[in-house]
Amino acid sequence: MSEHGAQQLNRSAMRALLAHYRITADDTASEDVVTDWLRTLWGRSVGECHAALSSMAPNRVQRATAAEVARLIELARSRPAATGTPSSARPPLPRDRVADQAAGARGVGKVYAAMGWSGHEKHALARSVPCPFCRALAGVPCSPLTRNRLRQREVRDRETRMHPSRLKAATERQRTNSTSSGAAASGTATQGASA
Repeated sequence: MSEHGAQQLNRSAMRALLAHYRITADDTASEDVVTDWLRTLWGRSVGECHAALSSMAPNRVQRATAAEVARLIELARSRPAATGTPSSARPPLPRDRVADQAAGARGVGKVYAAMGWSGHEKHALARSVPCPFCRALAGVPCSPLTRNRLRQREVRDRETRMHPSRLKAATERQRTNSTSSGAAASGTATQGASA
């Protein structure tokens, strides 16, 4: 039999197909018509017959013959669908979310520069640290929260859309990093000069 579909054709399934697609003139098909269709479509499944009949034009389906349906099924079997088959499906590549966010930030920076807008540097700087007010993680924009659980009130800056305490923390971190790297650089320069 056919391994292409689950349910094989039988007399009741064939009657249902003929009635569903209104292939016979009246509601019930005669026993001779059902027998002829079953002989012609032997070895095909109900699903294949449905697919073949539904692929025909609506005005053509009512005049379909069993031989036409068998030909459409054989044609479909000879050309399996290219999409959705397990052999052609590739697993998706894993996403590098950090790299994606960095690429997005670079793109936004380029748009800001091209349009002559200011404020992106401050926004990127503020996003580099977590927000002490709304507890947004680093890389995540601040929430529109204006009052936190400690009843402190802080309104986001219009230019950067970040809380001022976050921008202040980022500038302090940048200042400490630049002074520590400057001190380290000057310390190595003095060591090299004394040696």
